[in-house]
Amino acid sequence: MLLDIEGLKQIDELIREESLKLKQIQKTKAEAFQNDTNSWHDNSSYDMAMERENQVYDEMNRLSKIKTEAQIVAPHNIKGKIDVGDKVLISMDDDSFMVILTGKFLANKDRDEITLNSPLGNAIYKKSVSDEIKYKVGNILYKAKIAQICSK
Repeated sequence: MLLDIEGLKQIDELIREESLKLKQIQKTKAEAFQNDTNSWHDNSSYDMAMERENQVYDEMNRLSKIKTEAQIVAPHNIKGKIDVGDKVLISMDDDSFMVILTGKFLANKDRDEITLNSPLGNAIYKKSVSDEIKYKVGNILYKAKIAQICSK
């Protein structure tokens, strides 16, 4: 996984959010235990809280692993090559569209961001104007061309 510093911060924030969820779930679990005559047997509220707690732990572990194994990218500043933060015009057949390459973990689709780890992001990273690119989404292979790079 390729991330920039912003991407690492984003993962830290997601882990923090999961931690807050965990505290609430643990409170709910304790209340369910207390409200059922101090028994966890046949206590659906307790069981649901336990299941949700396990899901949150799994998500926290997944995010921590991504952060630990991530490759940190810094701006490469190679003139004429697409870098993180660049706005790129892609032309495909008779259509064209603009994307912003980001090093975040989660892209903001409302801002037309794509991550380095997306098929298109991976295909355009460090490419130049007029380079032809190919990328696959599911079972569909797309062919496109870099039409323009608008630096940060």
